[in-house]
Amino acid sequence: MFLRGCDEGRDFRGPKRLARGSLVKSGKSPSVKRPLIEDTVAGILVREGKFLVEKRRVNDDSDPGFIAIPGGHVEKDESLHEALTRDMKEELGVTIGRITSVYVGLHRNTKGERDRIHYFLVDSWKGRIVPHEAESLYWESDLHKLTATSDRKAMKRVL
Repeated sequence: MFLRGCDEGRDFRGPKRLARGSLVKSGKSPSVKRPLIEDTVAGILVREGKFLVEKRRVNDDSDPGFIAIPGGHVEKDESLHEALTRDMKEELGVTIGRITSVYVGLHRNTKGERDRIHYFLVDSWKGRIVPHEAESLYWESDLHKLTATSDRKAMKRVL
């Protein structure tokens, strides 16, 4: 699902700028608050008709044991490209080259947090892929093995 007209850091009801990760009042009651949607990035690496997935550790705070496209959160004052470059280096040990935006989806993780995931096809990369943060990394051909619906929707646009 793509949210048209919603810019990063904006409340959906108006143009007031909000700090990333802050809580906003929902407008229903002064005591009711809802979390802001966090921006995240995910890098799709494809080789010989298969795509790279990570099996998240079972002790991860968020989405433990999920089979997912590698990625992570966008830091404050970081562009999507900078975030993807950093996350691919931290999580996979690779330096990415050219990227192409393929999909933007929403995901509610197991902690109840809402993420707006910006998916990018990584056209080229350098370095040996090594799991630095995930339990394991492997090449998959069946998009139905992906746990999150947004990951499957992104892969349908690539395959």
